[in-house]
Amino acid sequence: MAKIRQLLSSYSFLGLIRYFRMQVMSKELIVTGSCRNCGSCCRRINLEGKRGWLRHHKDFFEVAADYPEYERFQISGKDEQGFLRFSCGWLTAEGFCKDHENRLDLCRNFPDKTLHFCGGVLPPGCGYMIQEVRPFKKYLADEVGE
Repeated sequence: MAKIRQLLSSYSFLGLIRYFRMQVMSKELIVTGSCRNCGSCCRRINLEGKRGWLRHHKDFFEVAADYPEYERFQISGKDEQGFLRFSCGWLTAEGFCKDHENRLDLCRNFPDKTLHFCGGVLPPGCGYMIQEVRPFKKYLADEVGE
């Protein structure tokens, strides 16, 4: 039941459908491609708190109180699903991070596969893709009759 609650707080309705469909079809997500250094991801960030993706200003201020490094983010609006959208104040005019070597794990790990389930999309021009695939071991298991 705890797993379901976590899914409901983090995933969109469409994301839940994607998640369950992937479970039934024995698919996994893979991230392919590479960063094109366009800076778009730094201008369209969704942040997650203890109770899921942030939707309200007060939720952001609670998270920023616990994680002072999040003060670099400014609320820039909301996305189509009502999640707060942020931009990073450390982004230079050239589209690079002011302190790329010491960037946050959130930035270092972009794009996270959960983006596929929360209803988010990769920014236009991003060099990455998130794809649903059936792992080779599943095809192999089918062939050997397991």
